[in-house]
Amino acid sequence: MFVCFISCKQNETNVPKDVINYDLKDSITLYGPNTMVRNVKQDRNGNILIAASFSGVLRYDGKKFTNLTTKLGRHRFWDVLEDRKGNLWFATTDSGIYFFDGKTFQHFTTNEGLTSNSVMVIHEDKDGMMWFGTRGGISRYDGSSFRNFTTKDGLSNNEITTIMEDKGGKLWFGTRGDACFYDGKTFTTFRNKEGKAFYNVWSIIEDKKGNIWFGG
Repeated sequence: MFVCFISCKQNETNVPKDVINYDLKDSITLYGPNTMVRNVKQDRNGNILIAASFSGVLRYDGKKFTNLTTKLGRHRFWDVLEDRKGNLWFATTDSGIYFFDGKTFQHFTTNEGLTSNSVMVIHEDKDGMMWFGTRGGISRYDGSSFRNFTTKDGLSNNEITTIMEDKGGKLWFGTRGDACFYDGKTFTTFRNKEGKAFYNVWSIIEDKKGNIWFGG
């Protein structure tokens, strides 16, 4: 008996060639996604945006679901965000970031400076900077170039799961390791009264009183 093993792991720098087919029309259905949903957001018009892994990113207007990523081909979509200008950002864990201005797409990968093509979370800060939490660190995009942060810069762990900005402007990062925050200059691992860090945090919110809550 002969058994053949094929490795599915790809080098993150070897990203697939863009598969944007503008001849395709967005698919519309009365039914929701049939694969695992990773994130749900709401846009400025009240529509629901759904990042549904290999089903794509869908917009639900209360009556029908429109797949916004039909033209991009099959990817593992993990997060979606509408920025303050109304543009959409799609995070994938296999092909970096896609930007959509309503007409055309722009693709960002490690070739453009992204720290990893496996992107877990998208965040826009109060100054309009875009932050991408990846499995290789954090990438900040100012509209023209990326600046990357990793454990070499003080980040507690390179596998980022969530990003939250508090009322004071500090950015909080949940990771597969210790949670931390960034004050614009340095990263600080946050610890409880016993000196233990918060480990494997996937959700962070700030309540009305300014308390920070971690979901791990």
